[in-house]
Amino acid sequence: MNIHFLYPACRLSLLPTLSQLDYCHPLIAQLQEKLAARGLYTGTPDGVYNLLTQEAVAQFQQEENLPATGLLNPLTFSRLWAARHLTLAPASQPQQRAQLALPRANILIAKQRRQLTLFDGNTPLRNYPVAIGKPATPTPLGNYTIILKHMNPGGILGTRWLGLSLDSYGIHGTTKPWLIGQMVSNGCIRMHNAHVEEVFTLVRVGTPVYIRD
Repeated sequence: MNIHFLYPACRLSLLPTLSQLDYCHPLIAQLQEKLAARGLYTGTPDGVYNLLTQEAVAQFQQEENLPATGLLNPLTFSRLWAARHLTLAPASQPQQRAQLALPRANILIAKQRRQLTLFDGNTPLRNYPVAIGKPATPTPLGNYTIILKHMNPGGILGTRWLGLSLDSYGIHGTTKPWLIGQMVSNGCIRMHNAHVEEVFTLVRVGTPVYIRD
């Protein structure tokens, strides 16, 4: 079976946001790893677009005869994630993977209470304390869905990332558990790593997420 890989899922409109200094996202950690493999990035792949990352992007652009702006754009992005082919042999005895996700999972995030509640249908199953966006960068109200599940995104994102259907927002772990319960993030919802790992197991891509005051 031949598989043609293009590029990781990424909206072009997200690229300028990813290039903002001190912005964090799982895709930035992958970018740093690719730049490190070329000997251009010497820092830790922490998922934060820092000065080292910006300088490494500019060096990469210079090597590729692109304008050395240090900012991600569609051409730079596509050069870094060049398409590749992979041939896979079908497994002779496909294994069954255990399905642990709840059949009717949905999530309610109450900002005033700093609480995330996991439901199965109309039945609340778990309550977890969370940190939310600070006043300058509030967590947006609305109805969303989980569109991406990413294990071990690294850096300040903790051990799990659940991306929402709103560019660059998600539910994730933390390296600063003492800040849970406060308004400290750039808009994302932070959880204790053990808690987000449990939620990660119990929800699927497509799970509704409701954010309310």
